[in-house]
Amino acid sequence: MVKFSNHGLYLAAVVLCPVFLGCGDSGLTLVPLTGKITLDGEPLPFKSLMLVPIEGTAGHGAGGYSDGQGNFKLRAIVPGAIKDFPGCPPGKYQVIVSEPQVPLSDADFSDPASQMAAVTDEPAPAIMLSDMAPKKPVKGNIPAMYTSSQTSPLVIEVIEGAEVANVELASK
Repeated sequence: MVKFSNHGLYLAAVVLCPVFLGCGDSGLTLVPLTGKITLDGEPLPFKSLMLVPIEGTAGHGAGGYSDGQGNFKLRAIVPGAIKDFPGCPPGKYQVIVSEPQVPLSDADFSDPASQMAAVTDEPAPAIMLSDMAPKKPVKGNIPAMYTSSQTSPLVIEVIEGAEVANVELASK
């Protein structure tokens, strides 16, 4: 027979509590922010966007990717989170735009619910080794100054109640 002391139960609660708390609310107020990235007025598709907090701004910032029309939705950066937190904490941020680590396409932005409608009883096609080859990297067309926290001049202020924040880059 195994006996647990009150100290053992207390220890278990202390150890397990952060595990369960890490799965819940981020604890920050988040503004559900969307927008469009443009370069000289033209949409900038399939790019990575990072909002890095400027001194005095709470949280760890936010990030996202632009779709084929340059539209993006921000997701808060929450260390240890196992789910997405749509939006960005209010505050001032330096904006960094770069090529994503993995090339993106329209398929990466499709609605998973619509993909489920295409499920059939037919067996999946065989995957060939050539199908697993990495996608060709996209040639970068982002001016270098926007790609680094050391040089990006872009600053954005996220305020509660805002819904759209466009990011406009210039080639010169």
